[in-house]
Amino acid sequence: MKWFGIRFTINDKEVSITRKTPEKGAPSAEVIFNAGPLIEPSSGNTTIEEIKAFLDNEFSINDSIRFTHGKESGQVSVYISYRHFLLFNALTENIIGSQETYFDTTFFGKTEYEKALSHIFDMIIGINDMDNVKTIERLNGINKDLQKIESQERSNQKKTLAYNERVLNLIDKCKKNNLIDYDHFFETNEEALAEIKNVIGDTQKAANNPNLFTEINALIKKRYSIQGQYNAITQYQREYDQYRRNLNKSADSLQPITYLNEHLSEQLVDSYETRLFLNSLETSLSQIRSTLSRKVTEPVKVDGDAKDLRRQIKAIDDRINQLKAIQKNYLSEGQRFMIVGEIKNAYEQLLKQEVLKPIDSVKLNQLVDLKGQLEKQPKENAEIKRNMQSLLNESIERNFNQLKSIPTYKNSTLDFNTDKMILQLRPPGDLFFLENVGSKSNYMFMHLCLFLGLHEHMINIQQKHVPQFLFIDQPSIPYYTGDNKKGNNDEAKLLDAFTLLNSFVDNIIKTKQDSFQIFMVEHASKDLWIENNLSYFHTVDEFINGKGLVPDNIYNN
Repeated sequence: MKWFGIRFTINDKEVSITRKTPEKGAPSAEVIFNAGPLIEPSSGNTTIEEIKAFLDNEFSINDSIRFTHGKESGQVSVYISYRHFLLFNALTENIIGSQETYFDTTFFGKTEYEKALSHIFDMIIGINDMDNVKTIERLNGINKDLQKIESQERSNQKKTLAYNERVLNLIDKCKKNNLIDYDHFFETNEEALAEIKNVIGDTQKAANNPNLFTEINALIKKRYSIQGQYNAITQYQREYDQYRRNLNKSADSLQPITYLNEHLSEQLVDSYETRLFLNSLETSLSQIRSTLSRKVTEPVKVDGDAKDLRRQIKAIDDRINQLKAIQKNYLSEGQRFMIVGEIKNAYEQLLKQEVLKPIDSVKLNQLVDLKGQLEKQPKENAEIKRNMQSLLNESIERNFNQLKSIPTYKNSTLDFNTDKMILQLRPPGDLFFLENVGSKSNYMFMHLCLFLGLHEHMINIQQKHVPQFLFIDQPSIPYYTGDNKKGNNDEAKLLDAFTLLNSFVDNIIKTKQDSFQIFMVEHASKDLWIENNLSYFHTVDEFINGKGLVPDNIYNN
């Protein structure tokens, strides 16, 4: 056998797909697609990817669904395709009697399908249509953005508090070391930092000791120069005053000459020599009087210059005394300089403080508003979820109540737990769901009722992603022993299961005016459904006496 194929109808379209037989266990990429019946194969006419795309489209798996589910909400990514929905078409031998597994994810690829199961299940029962899915994804994204903004705000607040505390600590340190008045308070950090900068600057000027000695020496030299000018002026002034005093003394001493000259004959011998001497003295007296009577202009501004020089000398003396005081207290000043050095280092670190990124208040308000609008939909979704789960449970119970083989649990409440993905049963009068409903047979019935109820519910809500067929693998497994013999009432239970299947198809076709198909592989004899007039059962083939799905002659060749 070189090729195998399948023919089916989907959305009123007849389709056939043929694929080349694997060679040495490796699947072939050669496929044939035909919009109609199977055709005689020769070589492939399309690709597997194109066929998958066609099936995705027919099962309404469009771009709004075909996305990496879970990425926005931080979950594991799953790329949705039509194959994920086939989970709800297969009731396999591995799970049909299981207590805790209702969907055979292992058969399809356990890890990937288990990740998507809860999400896809919600979709098929009508809870999460894609608008709601996208809304939830957007809400998750908005919440993450809001968390980032809130985290940034908390970080900013923390950094601001730390920054304020560091500024206050610096101010306190300055005050404790008498660098800033103790009662001086600052309204802003900017004012405080400006004052700290001034403290550092002023101290640095005084702390530069080599400059201090240089300045003192320069001041001393300048004082010597000015003092020399001052001494010269004062010396001139003293000599000039002395000169004036000497003239006055000379004039006083020559006052009798005039008298003597007038009364010469009375006082002295009137001779030529005497007269010549007295005339000479009188001439000197006249010159002295003339000199004293003249107003002499000083060659320099003696008084003004002296006062200015005295002021300069006093200013220099004051500065020298101030600098010498610093020299005198050099040891205590050194400690002060060390403290200021520490303050300077802390101040510089504050200036390097990371600039806080401001919160985007516009974006924040937009996110909050959008979140408020979107949150209304999940509230509506919660109501939708309750309604859909209730309708699903009603469909499950409708099928369960047709069973006759488990009268103990008749009229029980059934609920599919979407958190655990299991069907639960609560008998009438009980408060809690049972942890264990008993035999493997009971669980086989639970699985049948879940799958039938699920498909009935999906038909009711006109769900488009899951095809309307069900594959069931050996519902008789709970009843057959190793020798393929049934127990006393096992056949009645098996007939009850087959009757339920027959009734389900009848309900879909006649009551709902729709279509449904069940494929069942079963060990039980076809007489069971033929003799009991199960009209919807049709035996396609029997694999007995060495005959199998693949004929012996082909397998052996």
